[in-house]
Amino acid sequence: MKKLIRTLLCCLLFLLSTGMYAQKGLQIASVFQKYGNEKGATYVELSKMLSKTWDITHYQSLKLSKAEKALPDIYRCLEADREYAKKIKEVITDGRIQSGYYQLPPVKDKTNRFILFRLGKKGEATLIYIEGEIDSDDLVTLIFSKD
Repeated sequence: MKKLIRTLLCCLLFLLSTGMYAQKGLQIASVFQKYGNEKGATYVELSKMLSKTWDITHYQSLKLSKAEKALPDIYRCLEADREYAKKIKEVITDGRIQSGYYQLPPVKDKTNRFILFRLGKKGEATLIYIEGEIDSDDLVTLIFSKD
């Protein structure tokens, strides 16, 4: 029984550490970790096998259907991370970010990083982190393509 618990604990720590490594040094990592398993949350994480044609090596998204409790954390983390980011597009209404698309400084060689955020009209929020060799123009094309 102890061996089973120890094995499960090691697996859990490994899974948590792989997701955290992708956003090393970013505040939004805490949002994914804290709210990823909440009721009403949809959390998706894809790595390496996502698509060779898109040059995306890591993708994380979190959609909260009722985001009012999480919004202070999300805004705090976005504010901290966007200080180091290139703002590609941002919509602010009544002093609050409604949507934002940010490119972070690259890591390693040619590994670009992006944060996307959107607050919906019905109180839902979506936070996305993307990492890979994809550039911002290709990412915009991918996001807005209808295929």
